[in-house]
Amino acid sequence: MKIWPVLTILLAACSPSTETQVVRDREGLVRAEVSRRNGKKDGPVKFISKDGSQTTGSYTEDSRNGIWVTVDRKMDTLSMVQFDRGRKDGLQAYWAPNGQLLRIERFKKGLADGELYRFFTDGSPRQVTWYDQGTPEGPYMEWYKVDSTSVALTMGEFHQGERSGKWTWFYGNGRVSRQGRYDRGNAVGTWRYWDASGTLESSVAHGD
Repeated sequence: MKIWPVLTILLAACSPSTETQVVRDREGLVRAEVSRRNGKKDGPVKFISKDGSQTTGSYTEDSRNGIWVTVDRKMDTLSMVQFDRGRKDGLQAYWAPNGQLLRIERFKKGLADGELYRFFTDGSPRQVTWYDQGTPEGPYMEWYKVDSTSVALTMGEFHQGERSGKWTWFYGNGRVSRQGRYDRGNAVGTWRYWDASGTLESSVAHGD
């Protein structure tokens, strides 16, 4: 008795059915192409926005999985985001329309884990922070554009998500604005404040 043809028919009947769902807007333009398997989003997907940008990626049983990429209408990359069963995992990167890298960060199982770098659209630094399982841990620097020619800066560090050690704020001209120390998120010791010309204005003592 030949059983292989029978087994082939049975396997085909039991295999999950796959279909591509096409979503159109009121004008009949395609806005999404989604692969479905047994009613769940599973497989390649593409979303198309009105501005012409596109996002491509993949689902696994209704969860985003693998690398998702967004490009603008000129096909220049705007973002690359990695997922593991619906949670961000791995290196993530975002770009401005002019091609400038705006943000790069690492995630592990849905939590920020590792370095975070942010940039202004002209390429100058905007923020540097480190994370440990979703909690700020280590050096912290953030720049603020005061005007077209000057950038203020904050420097410090975090420990277990709280401000710790010496923190310093700078004016846009590079002079120190204020400086003091934190212990478990609380200001301690003597804090000093200067005006933009560098003249000490006041000192305030905080309980240790």
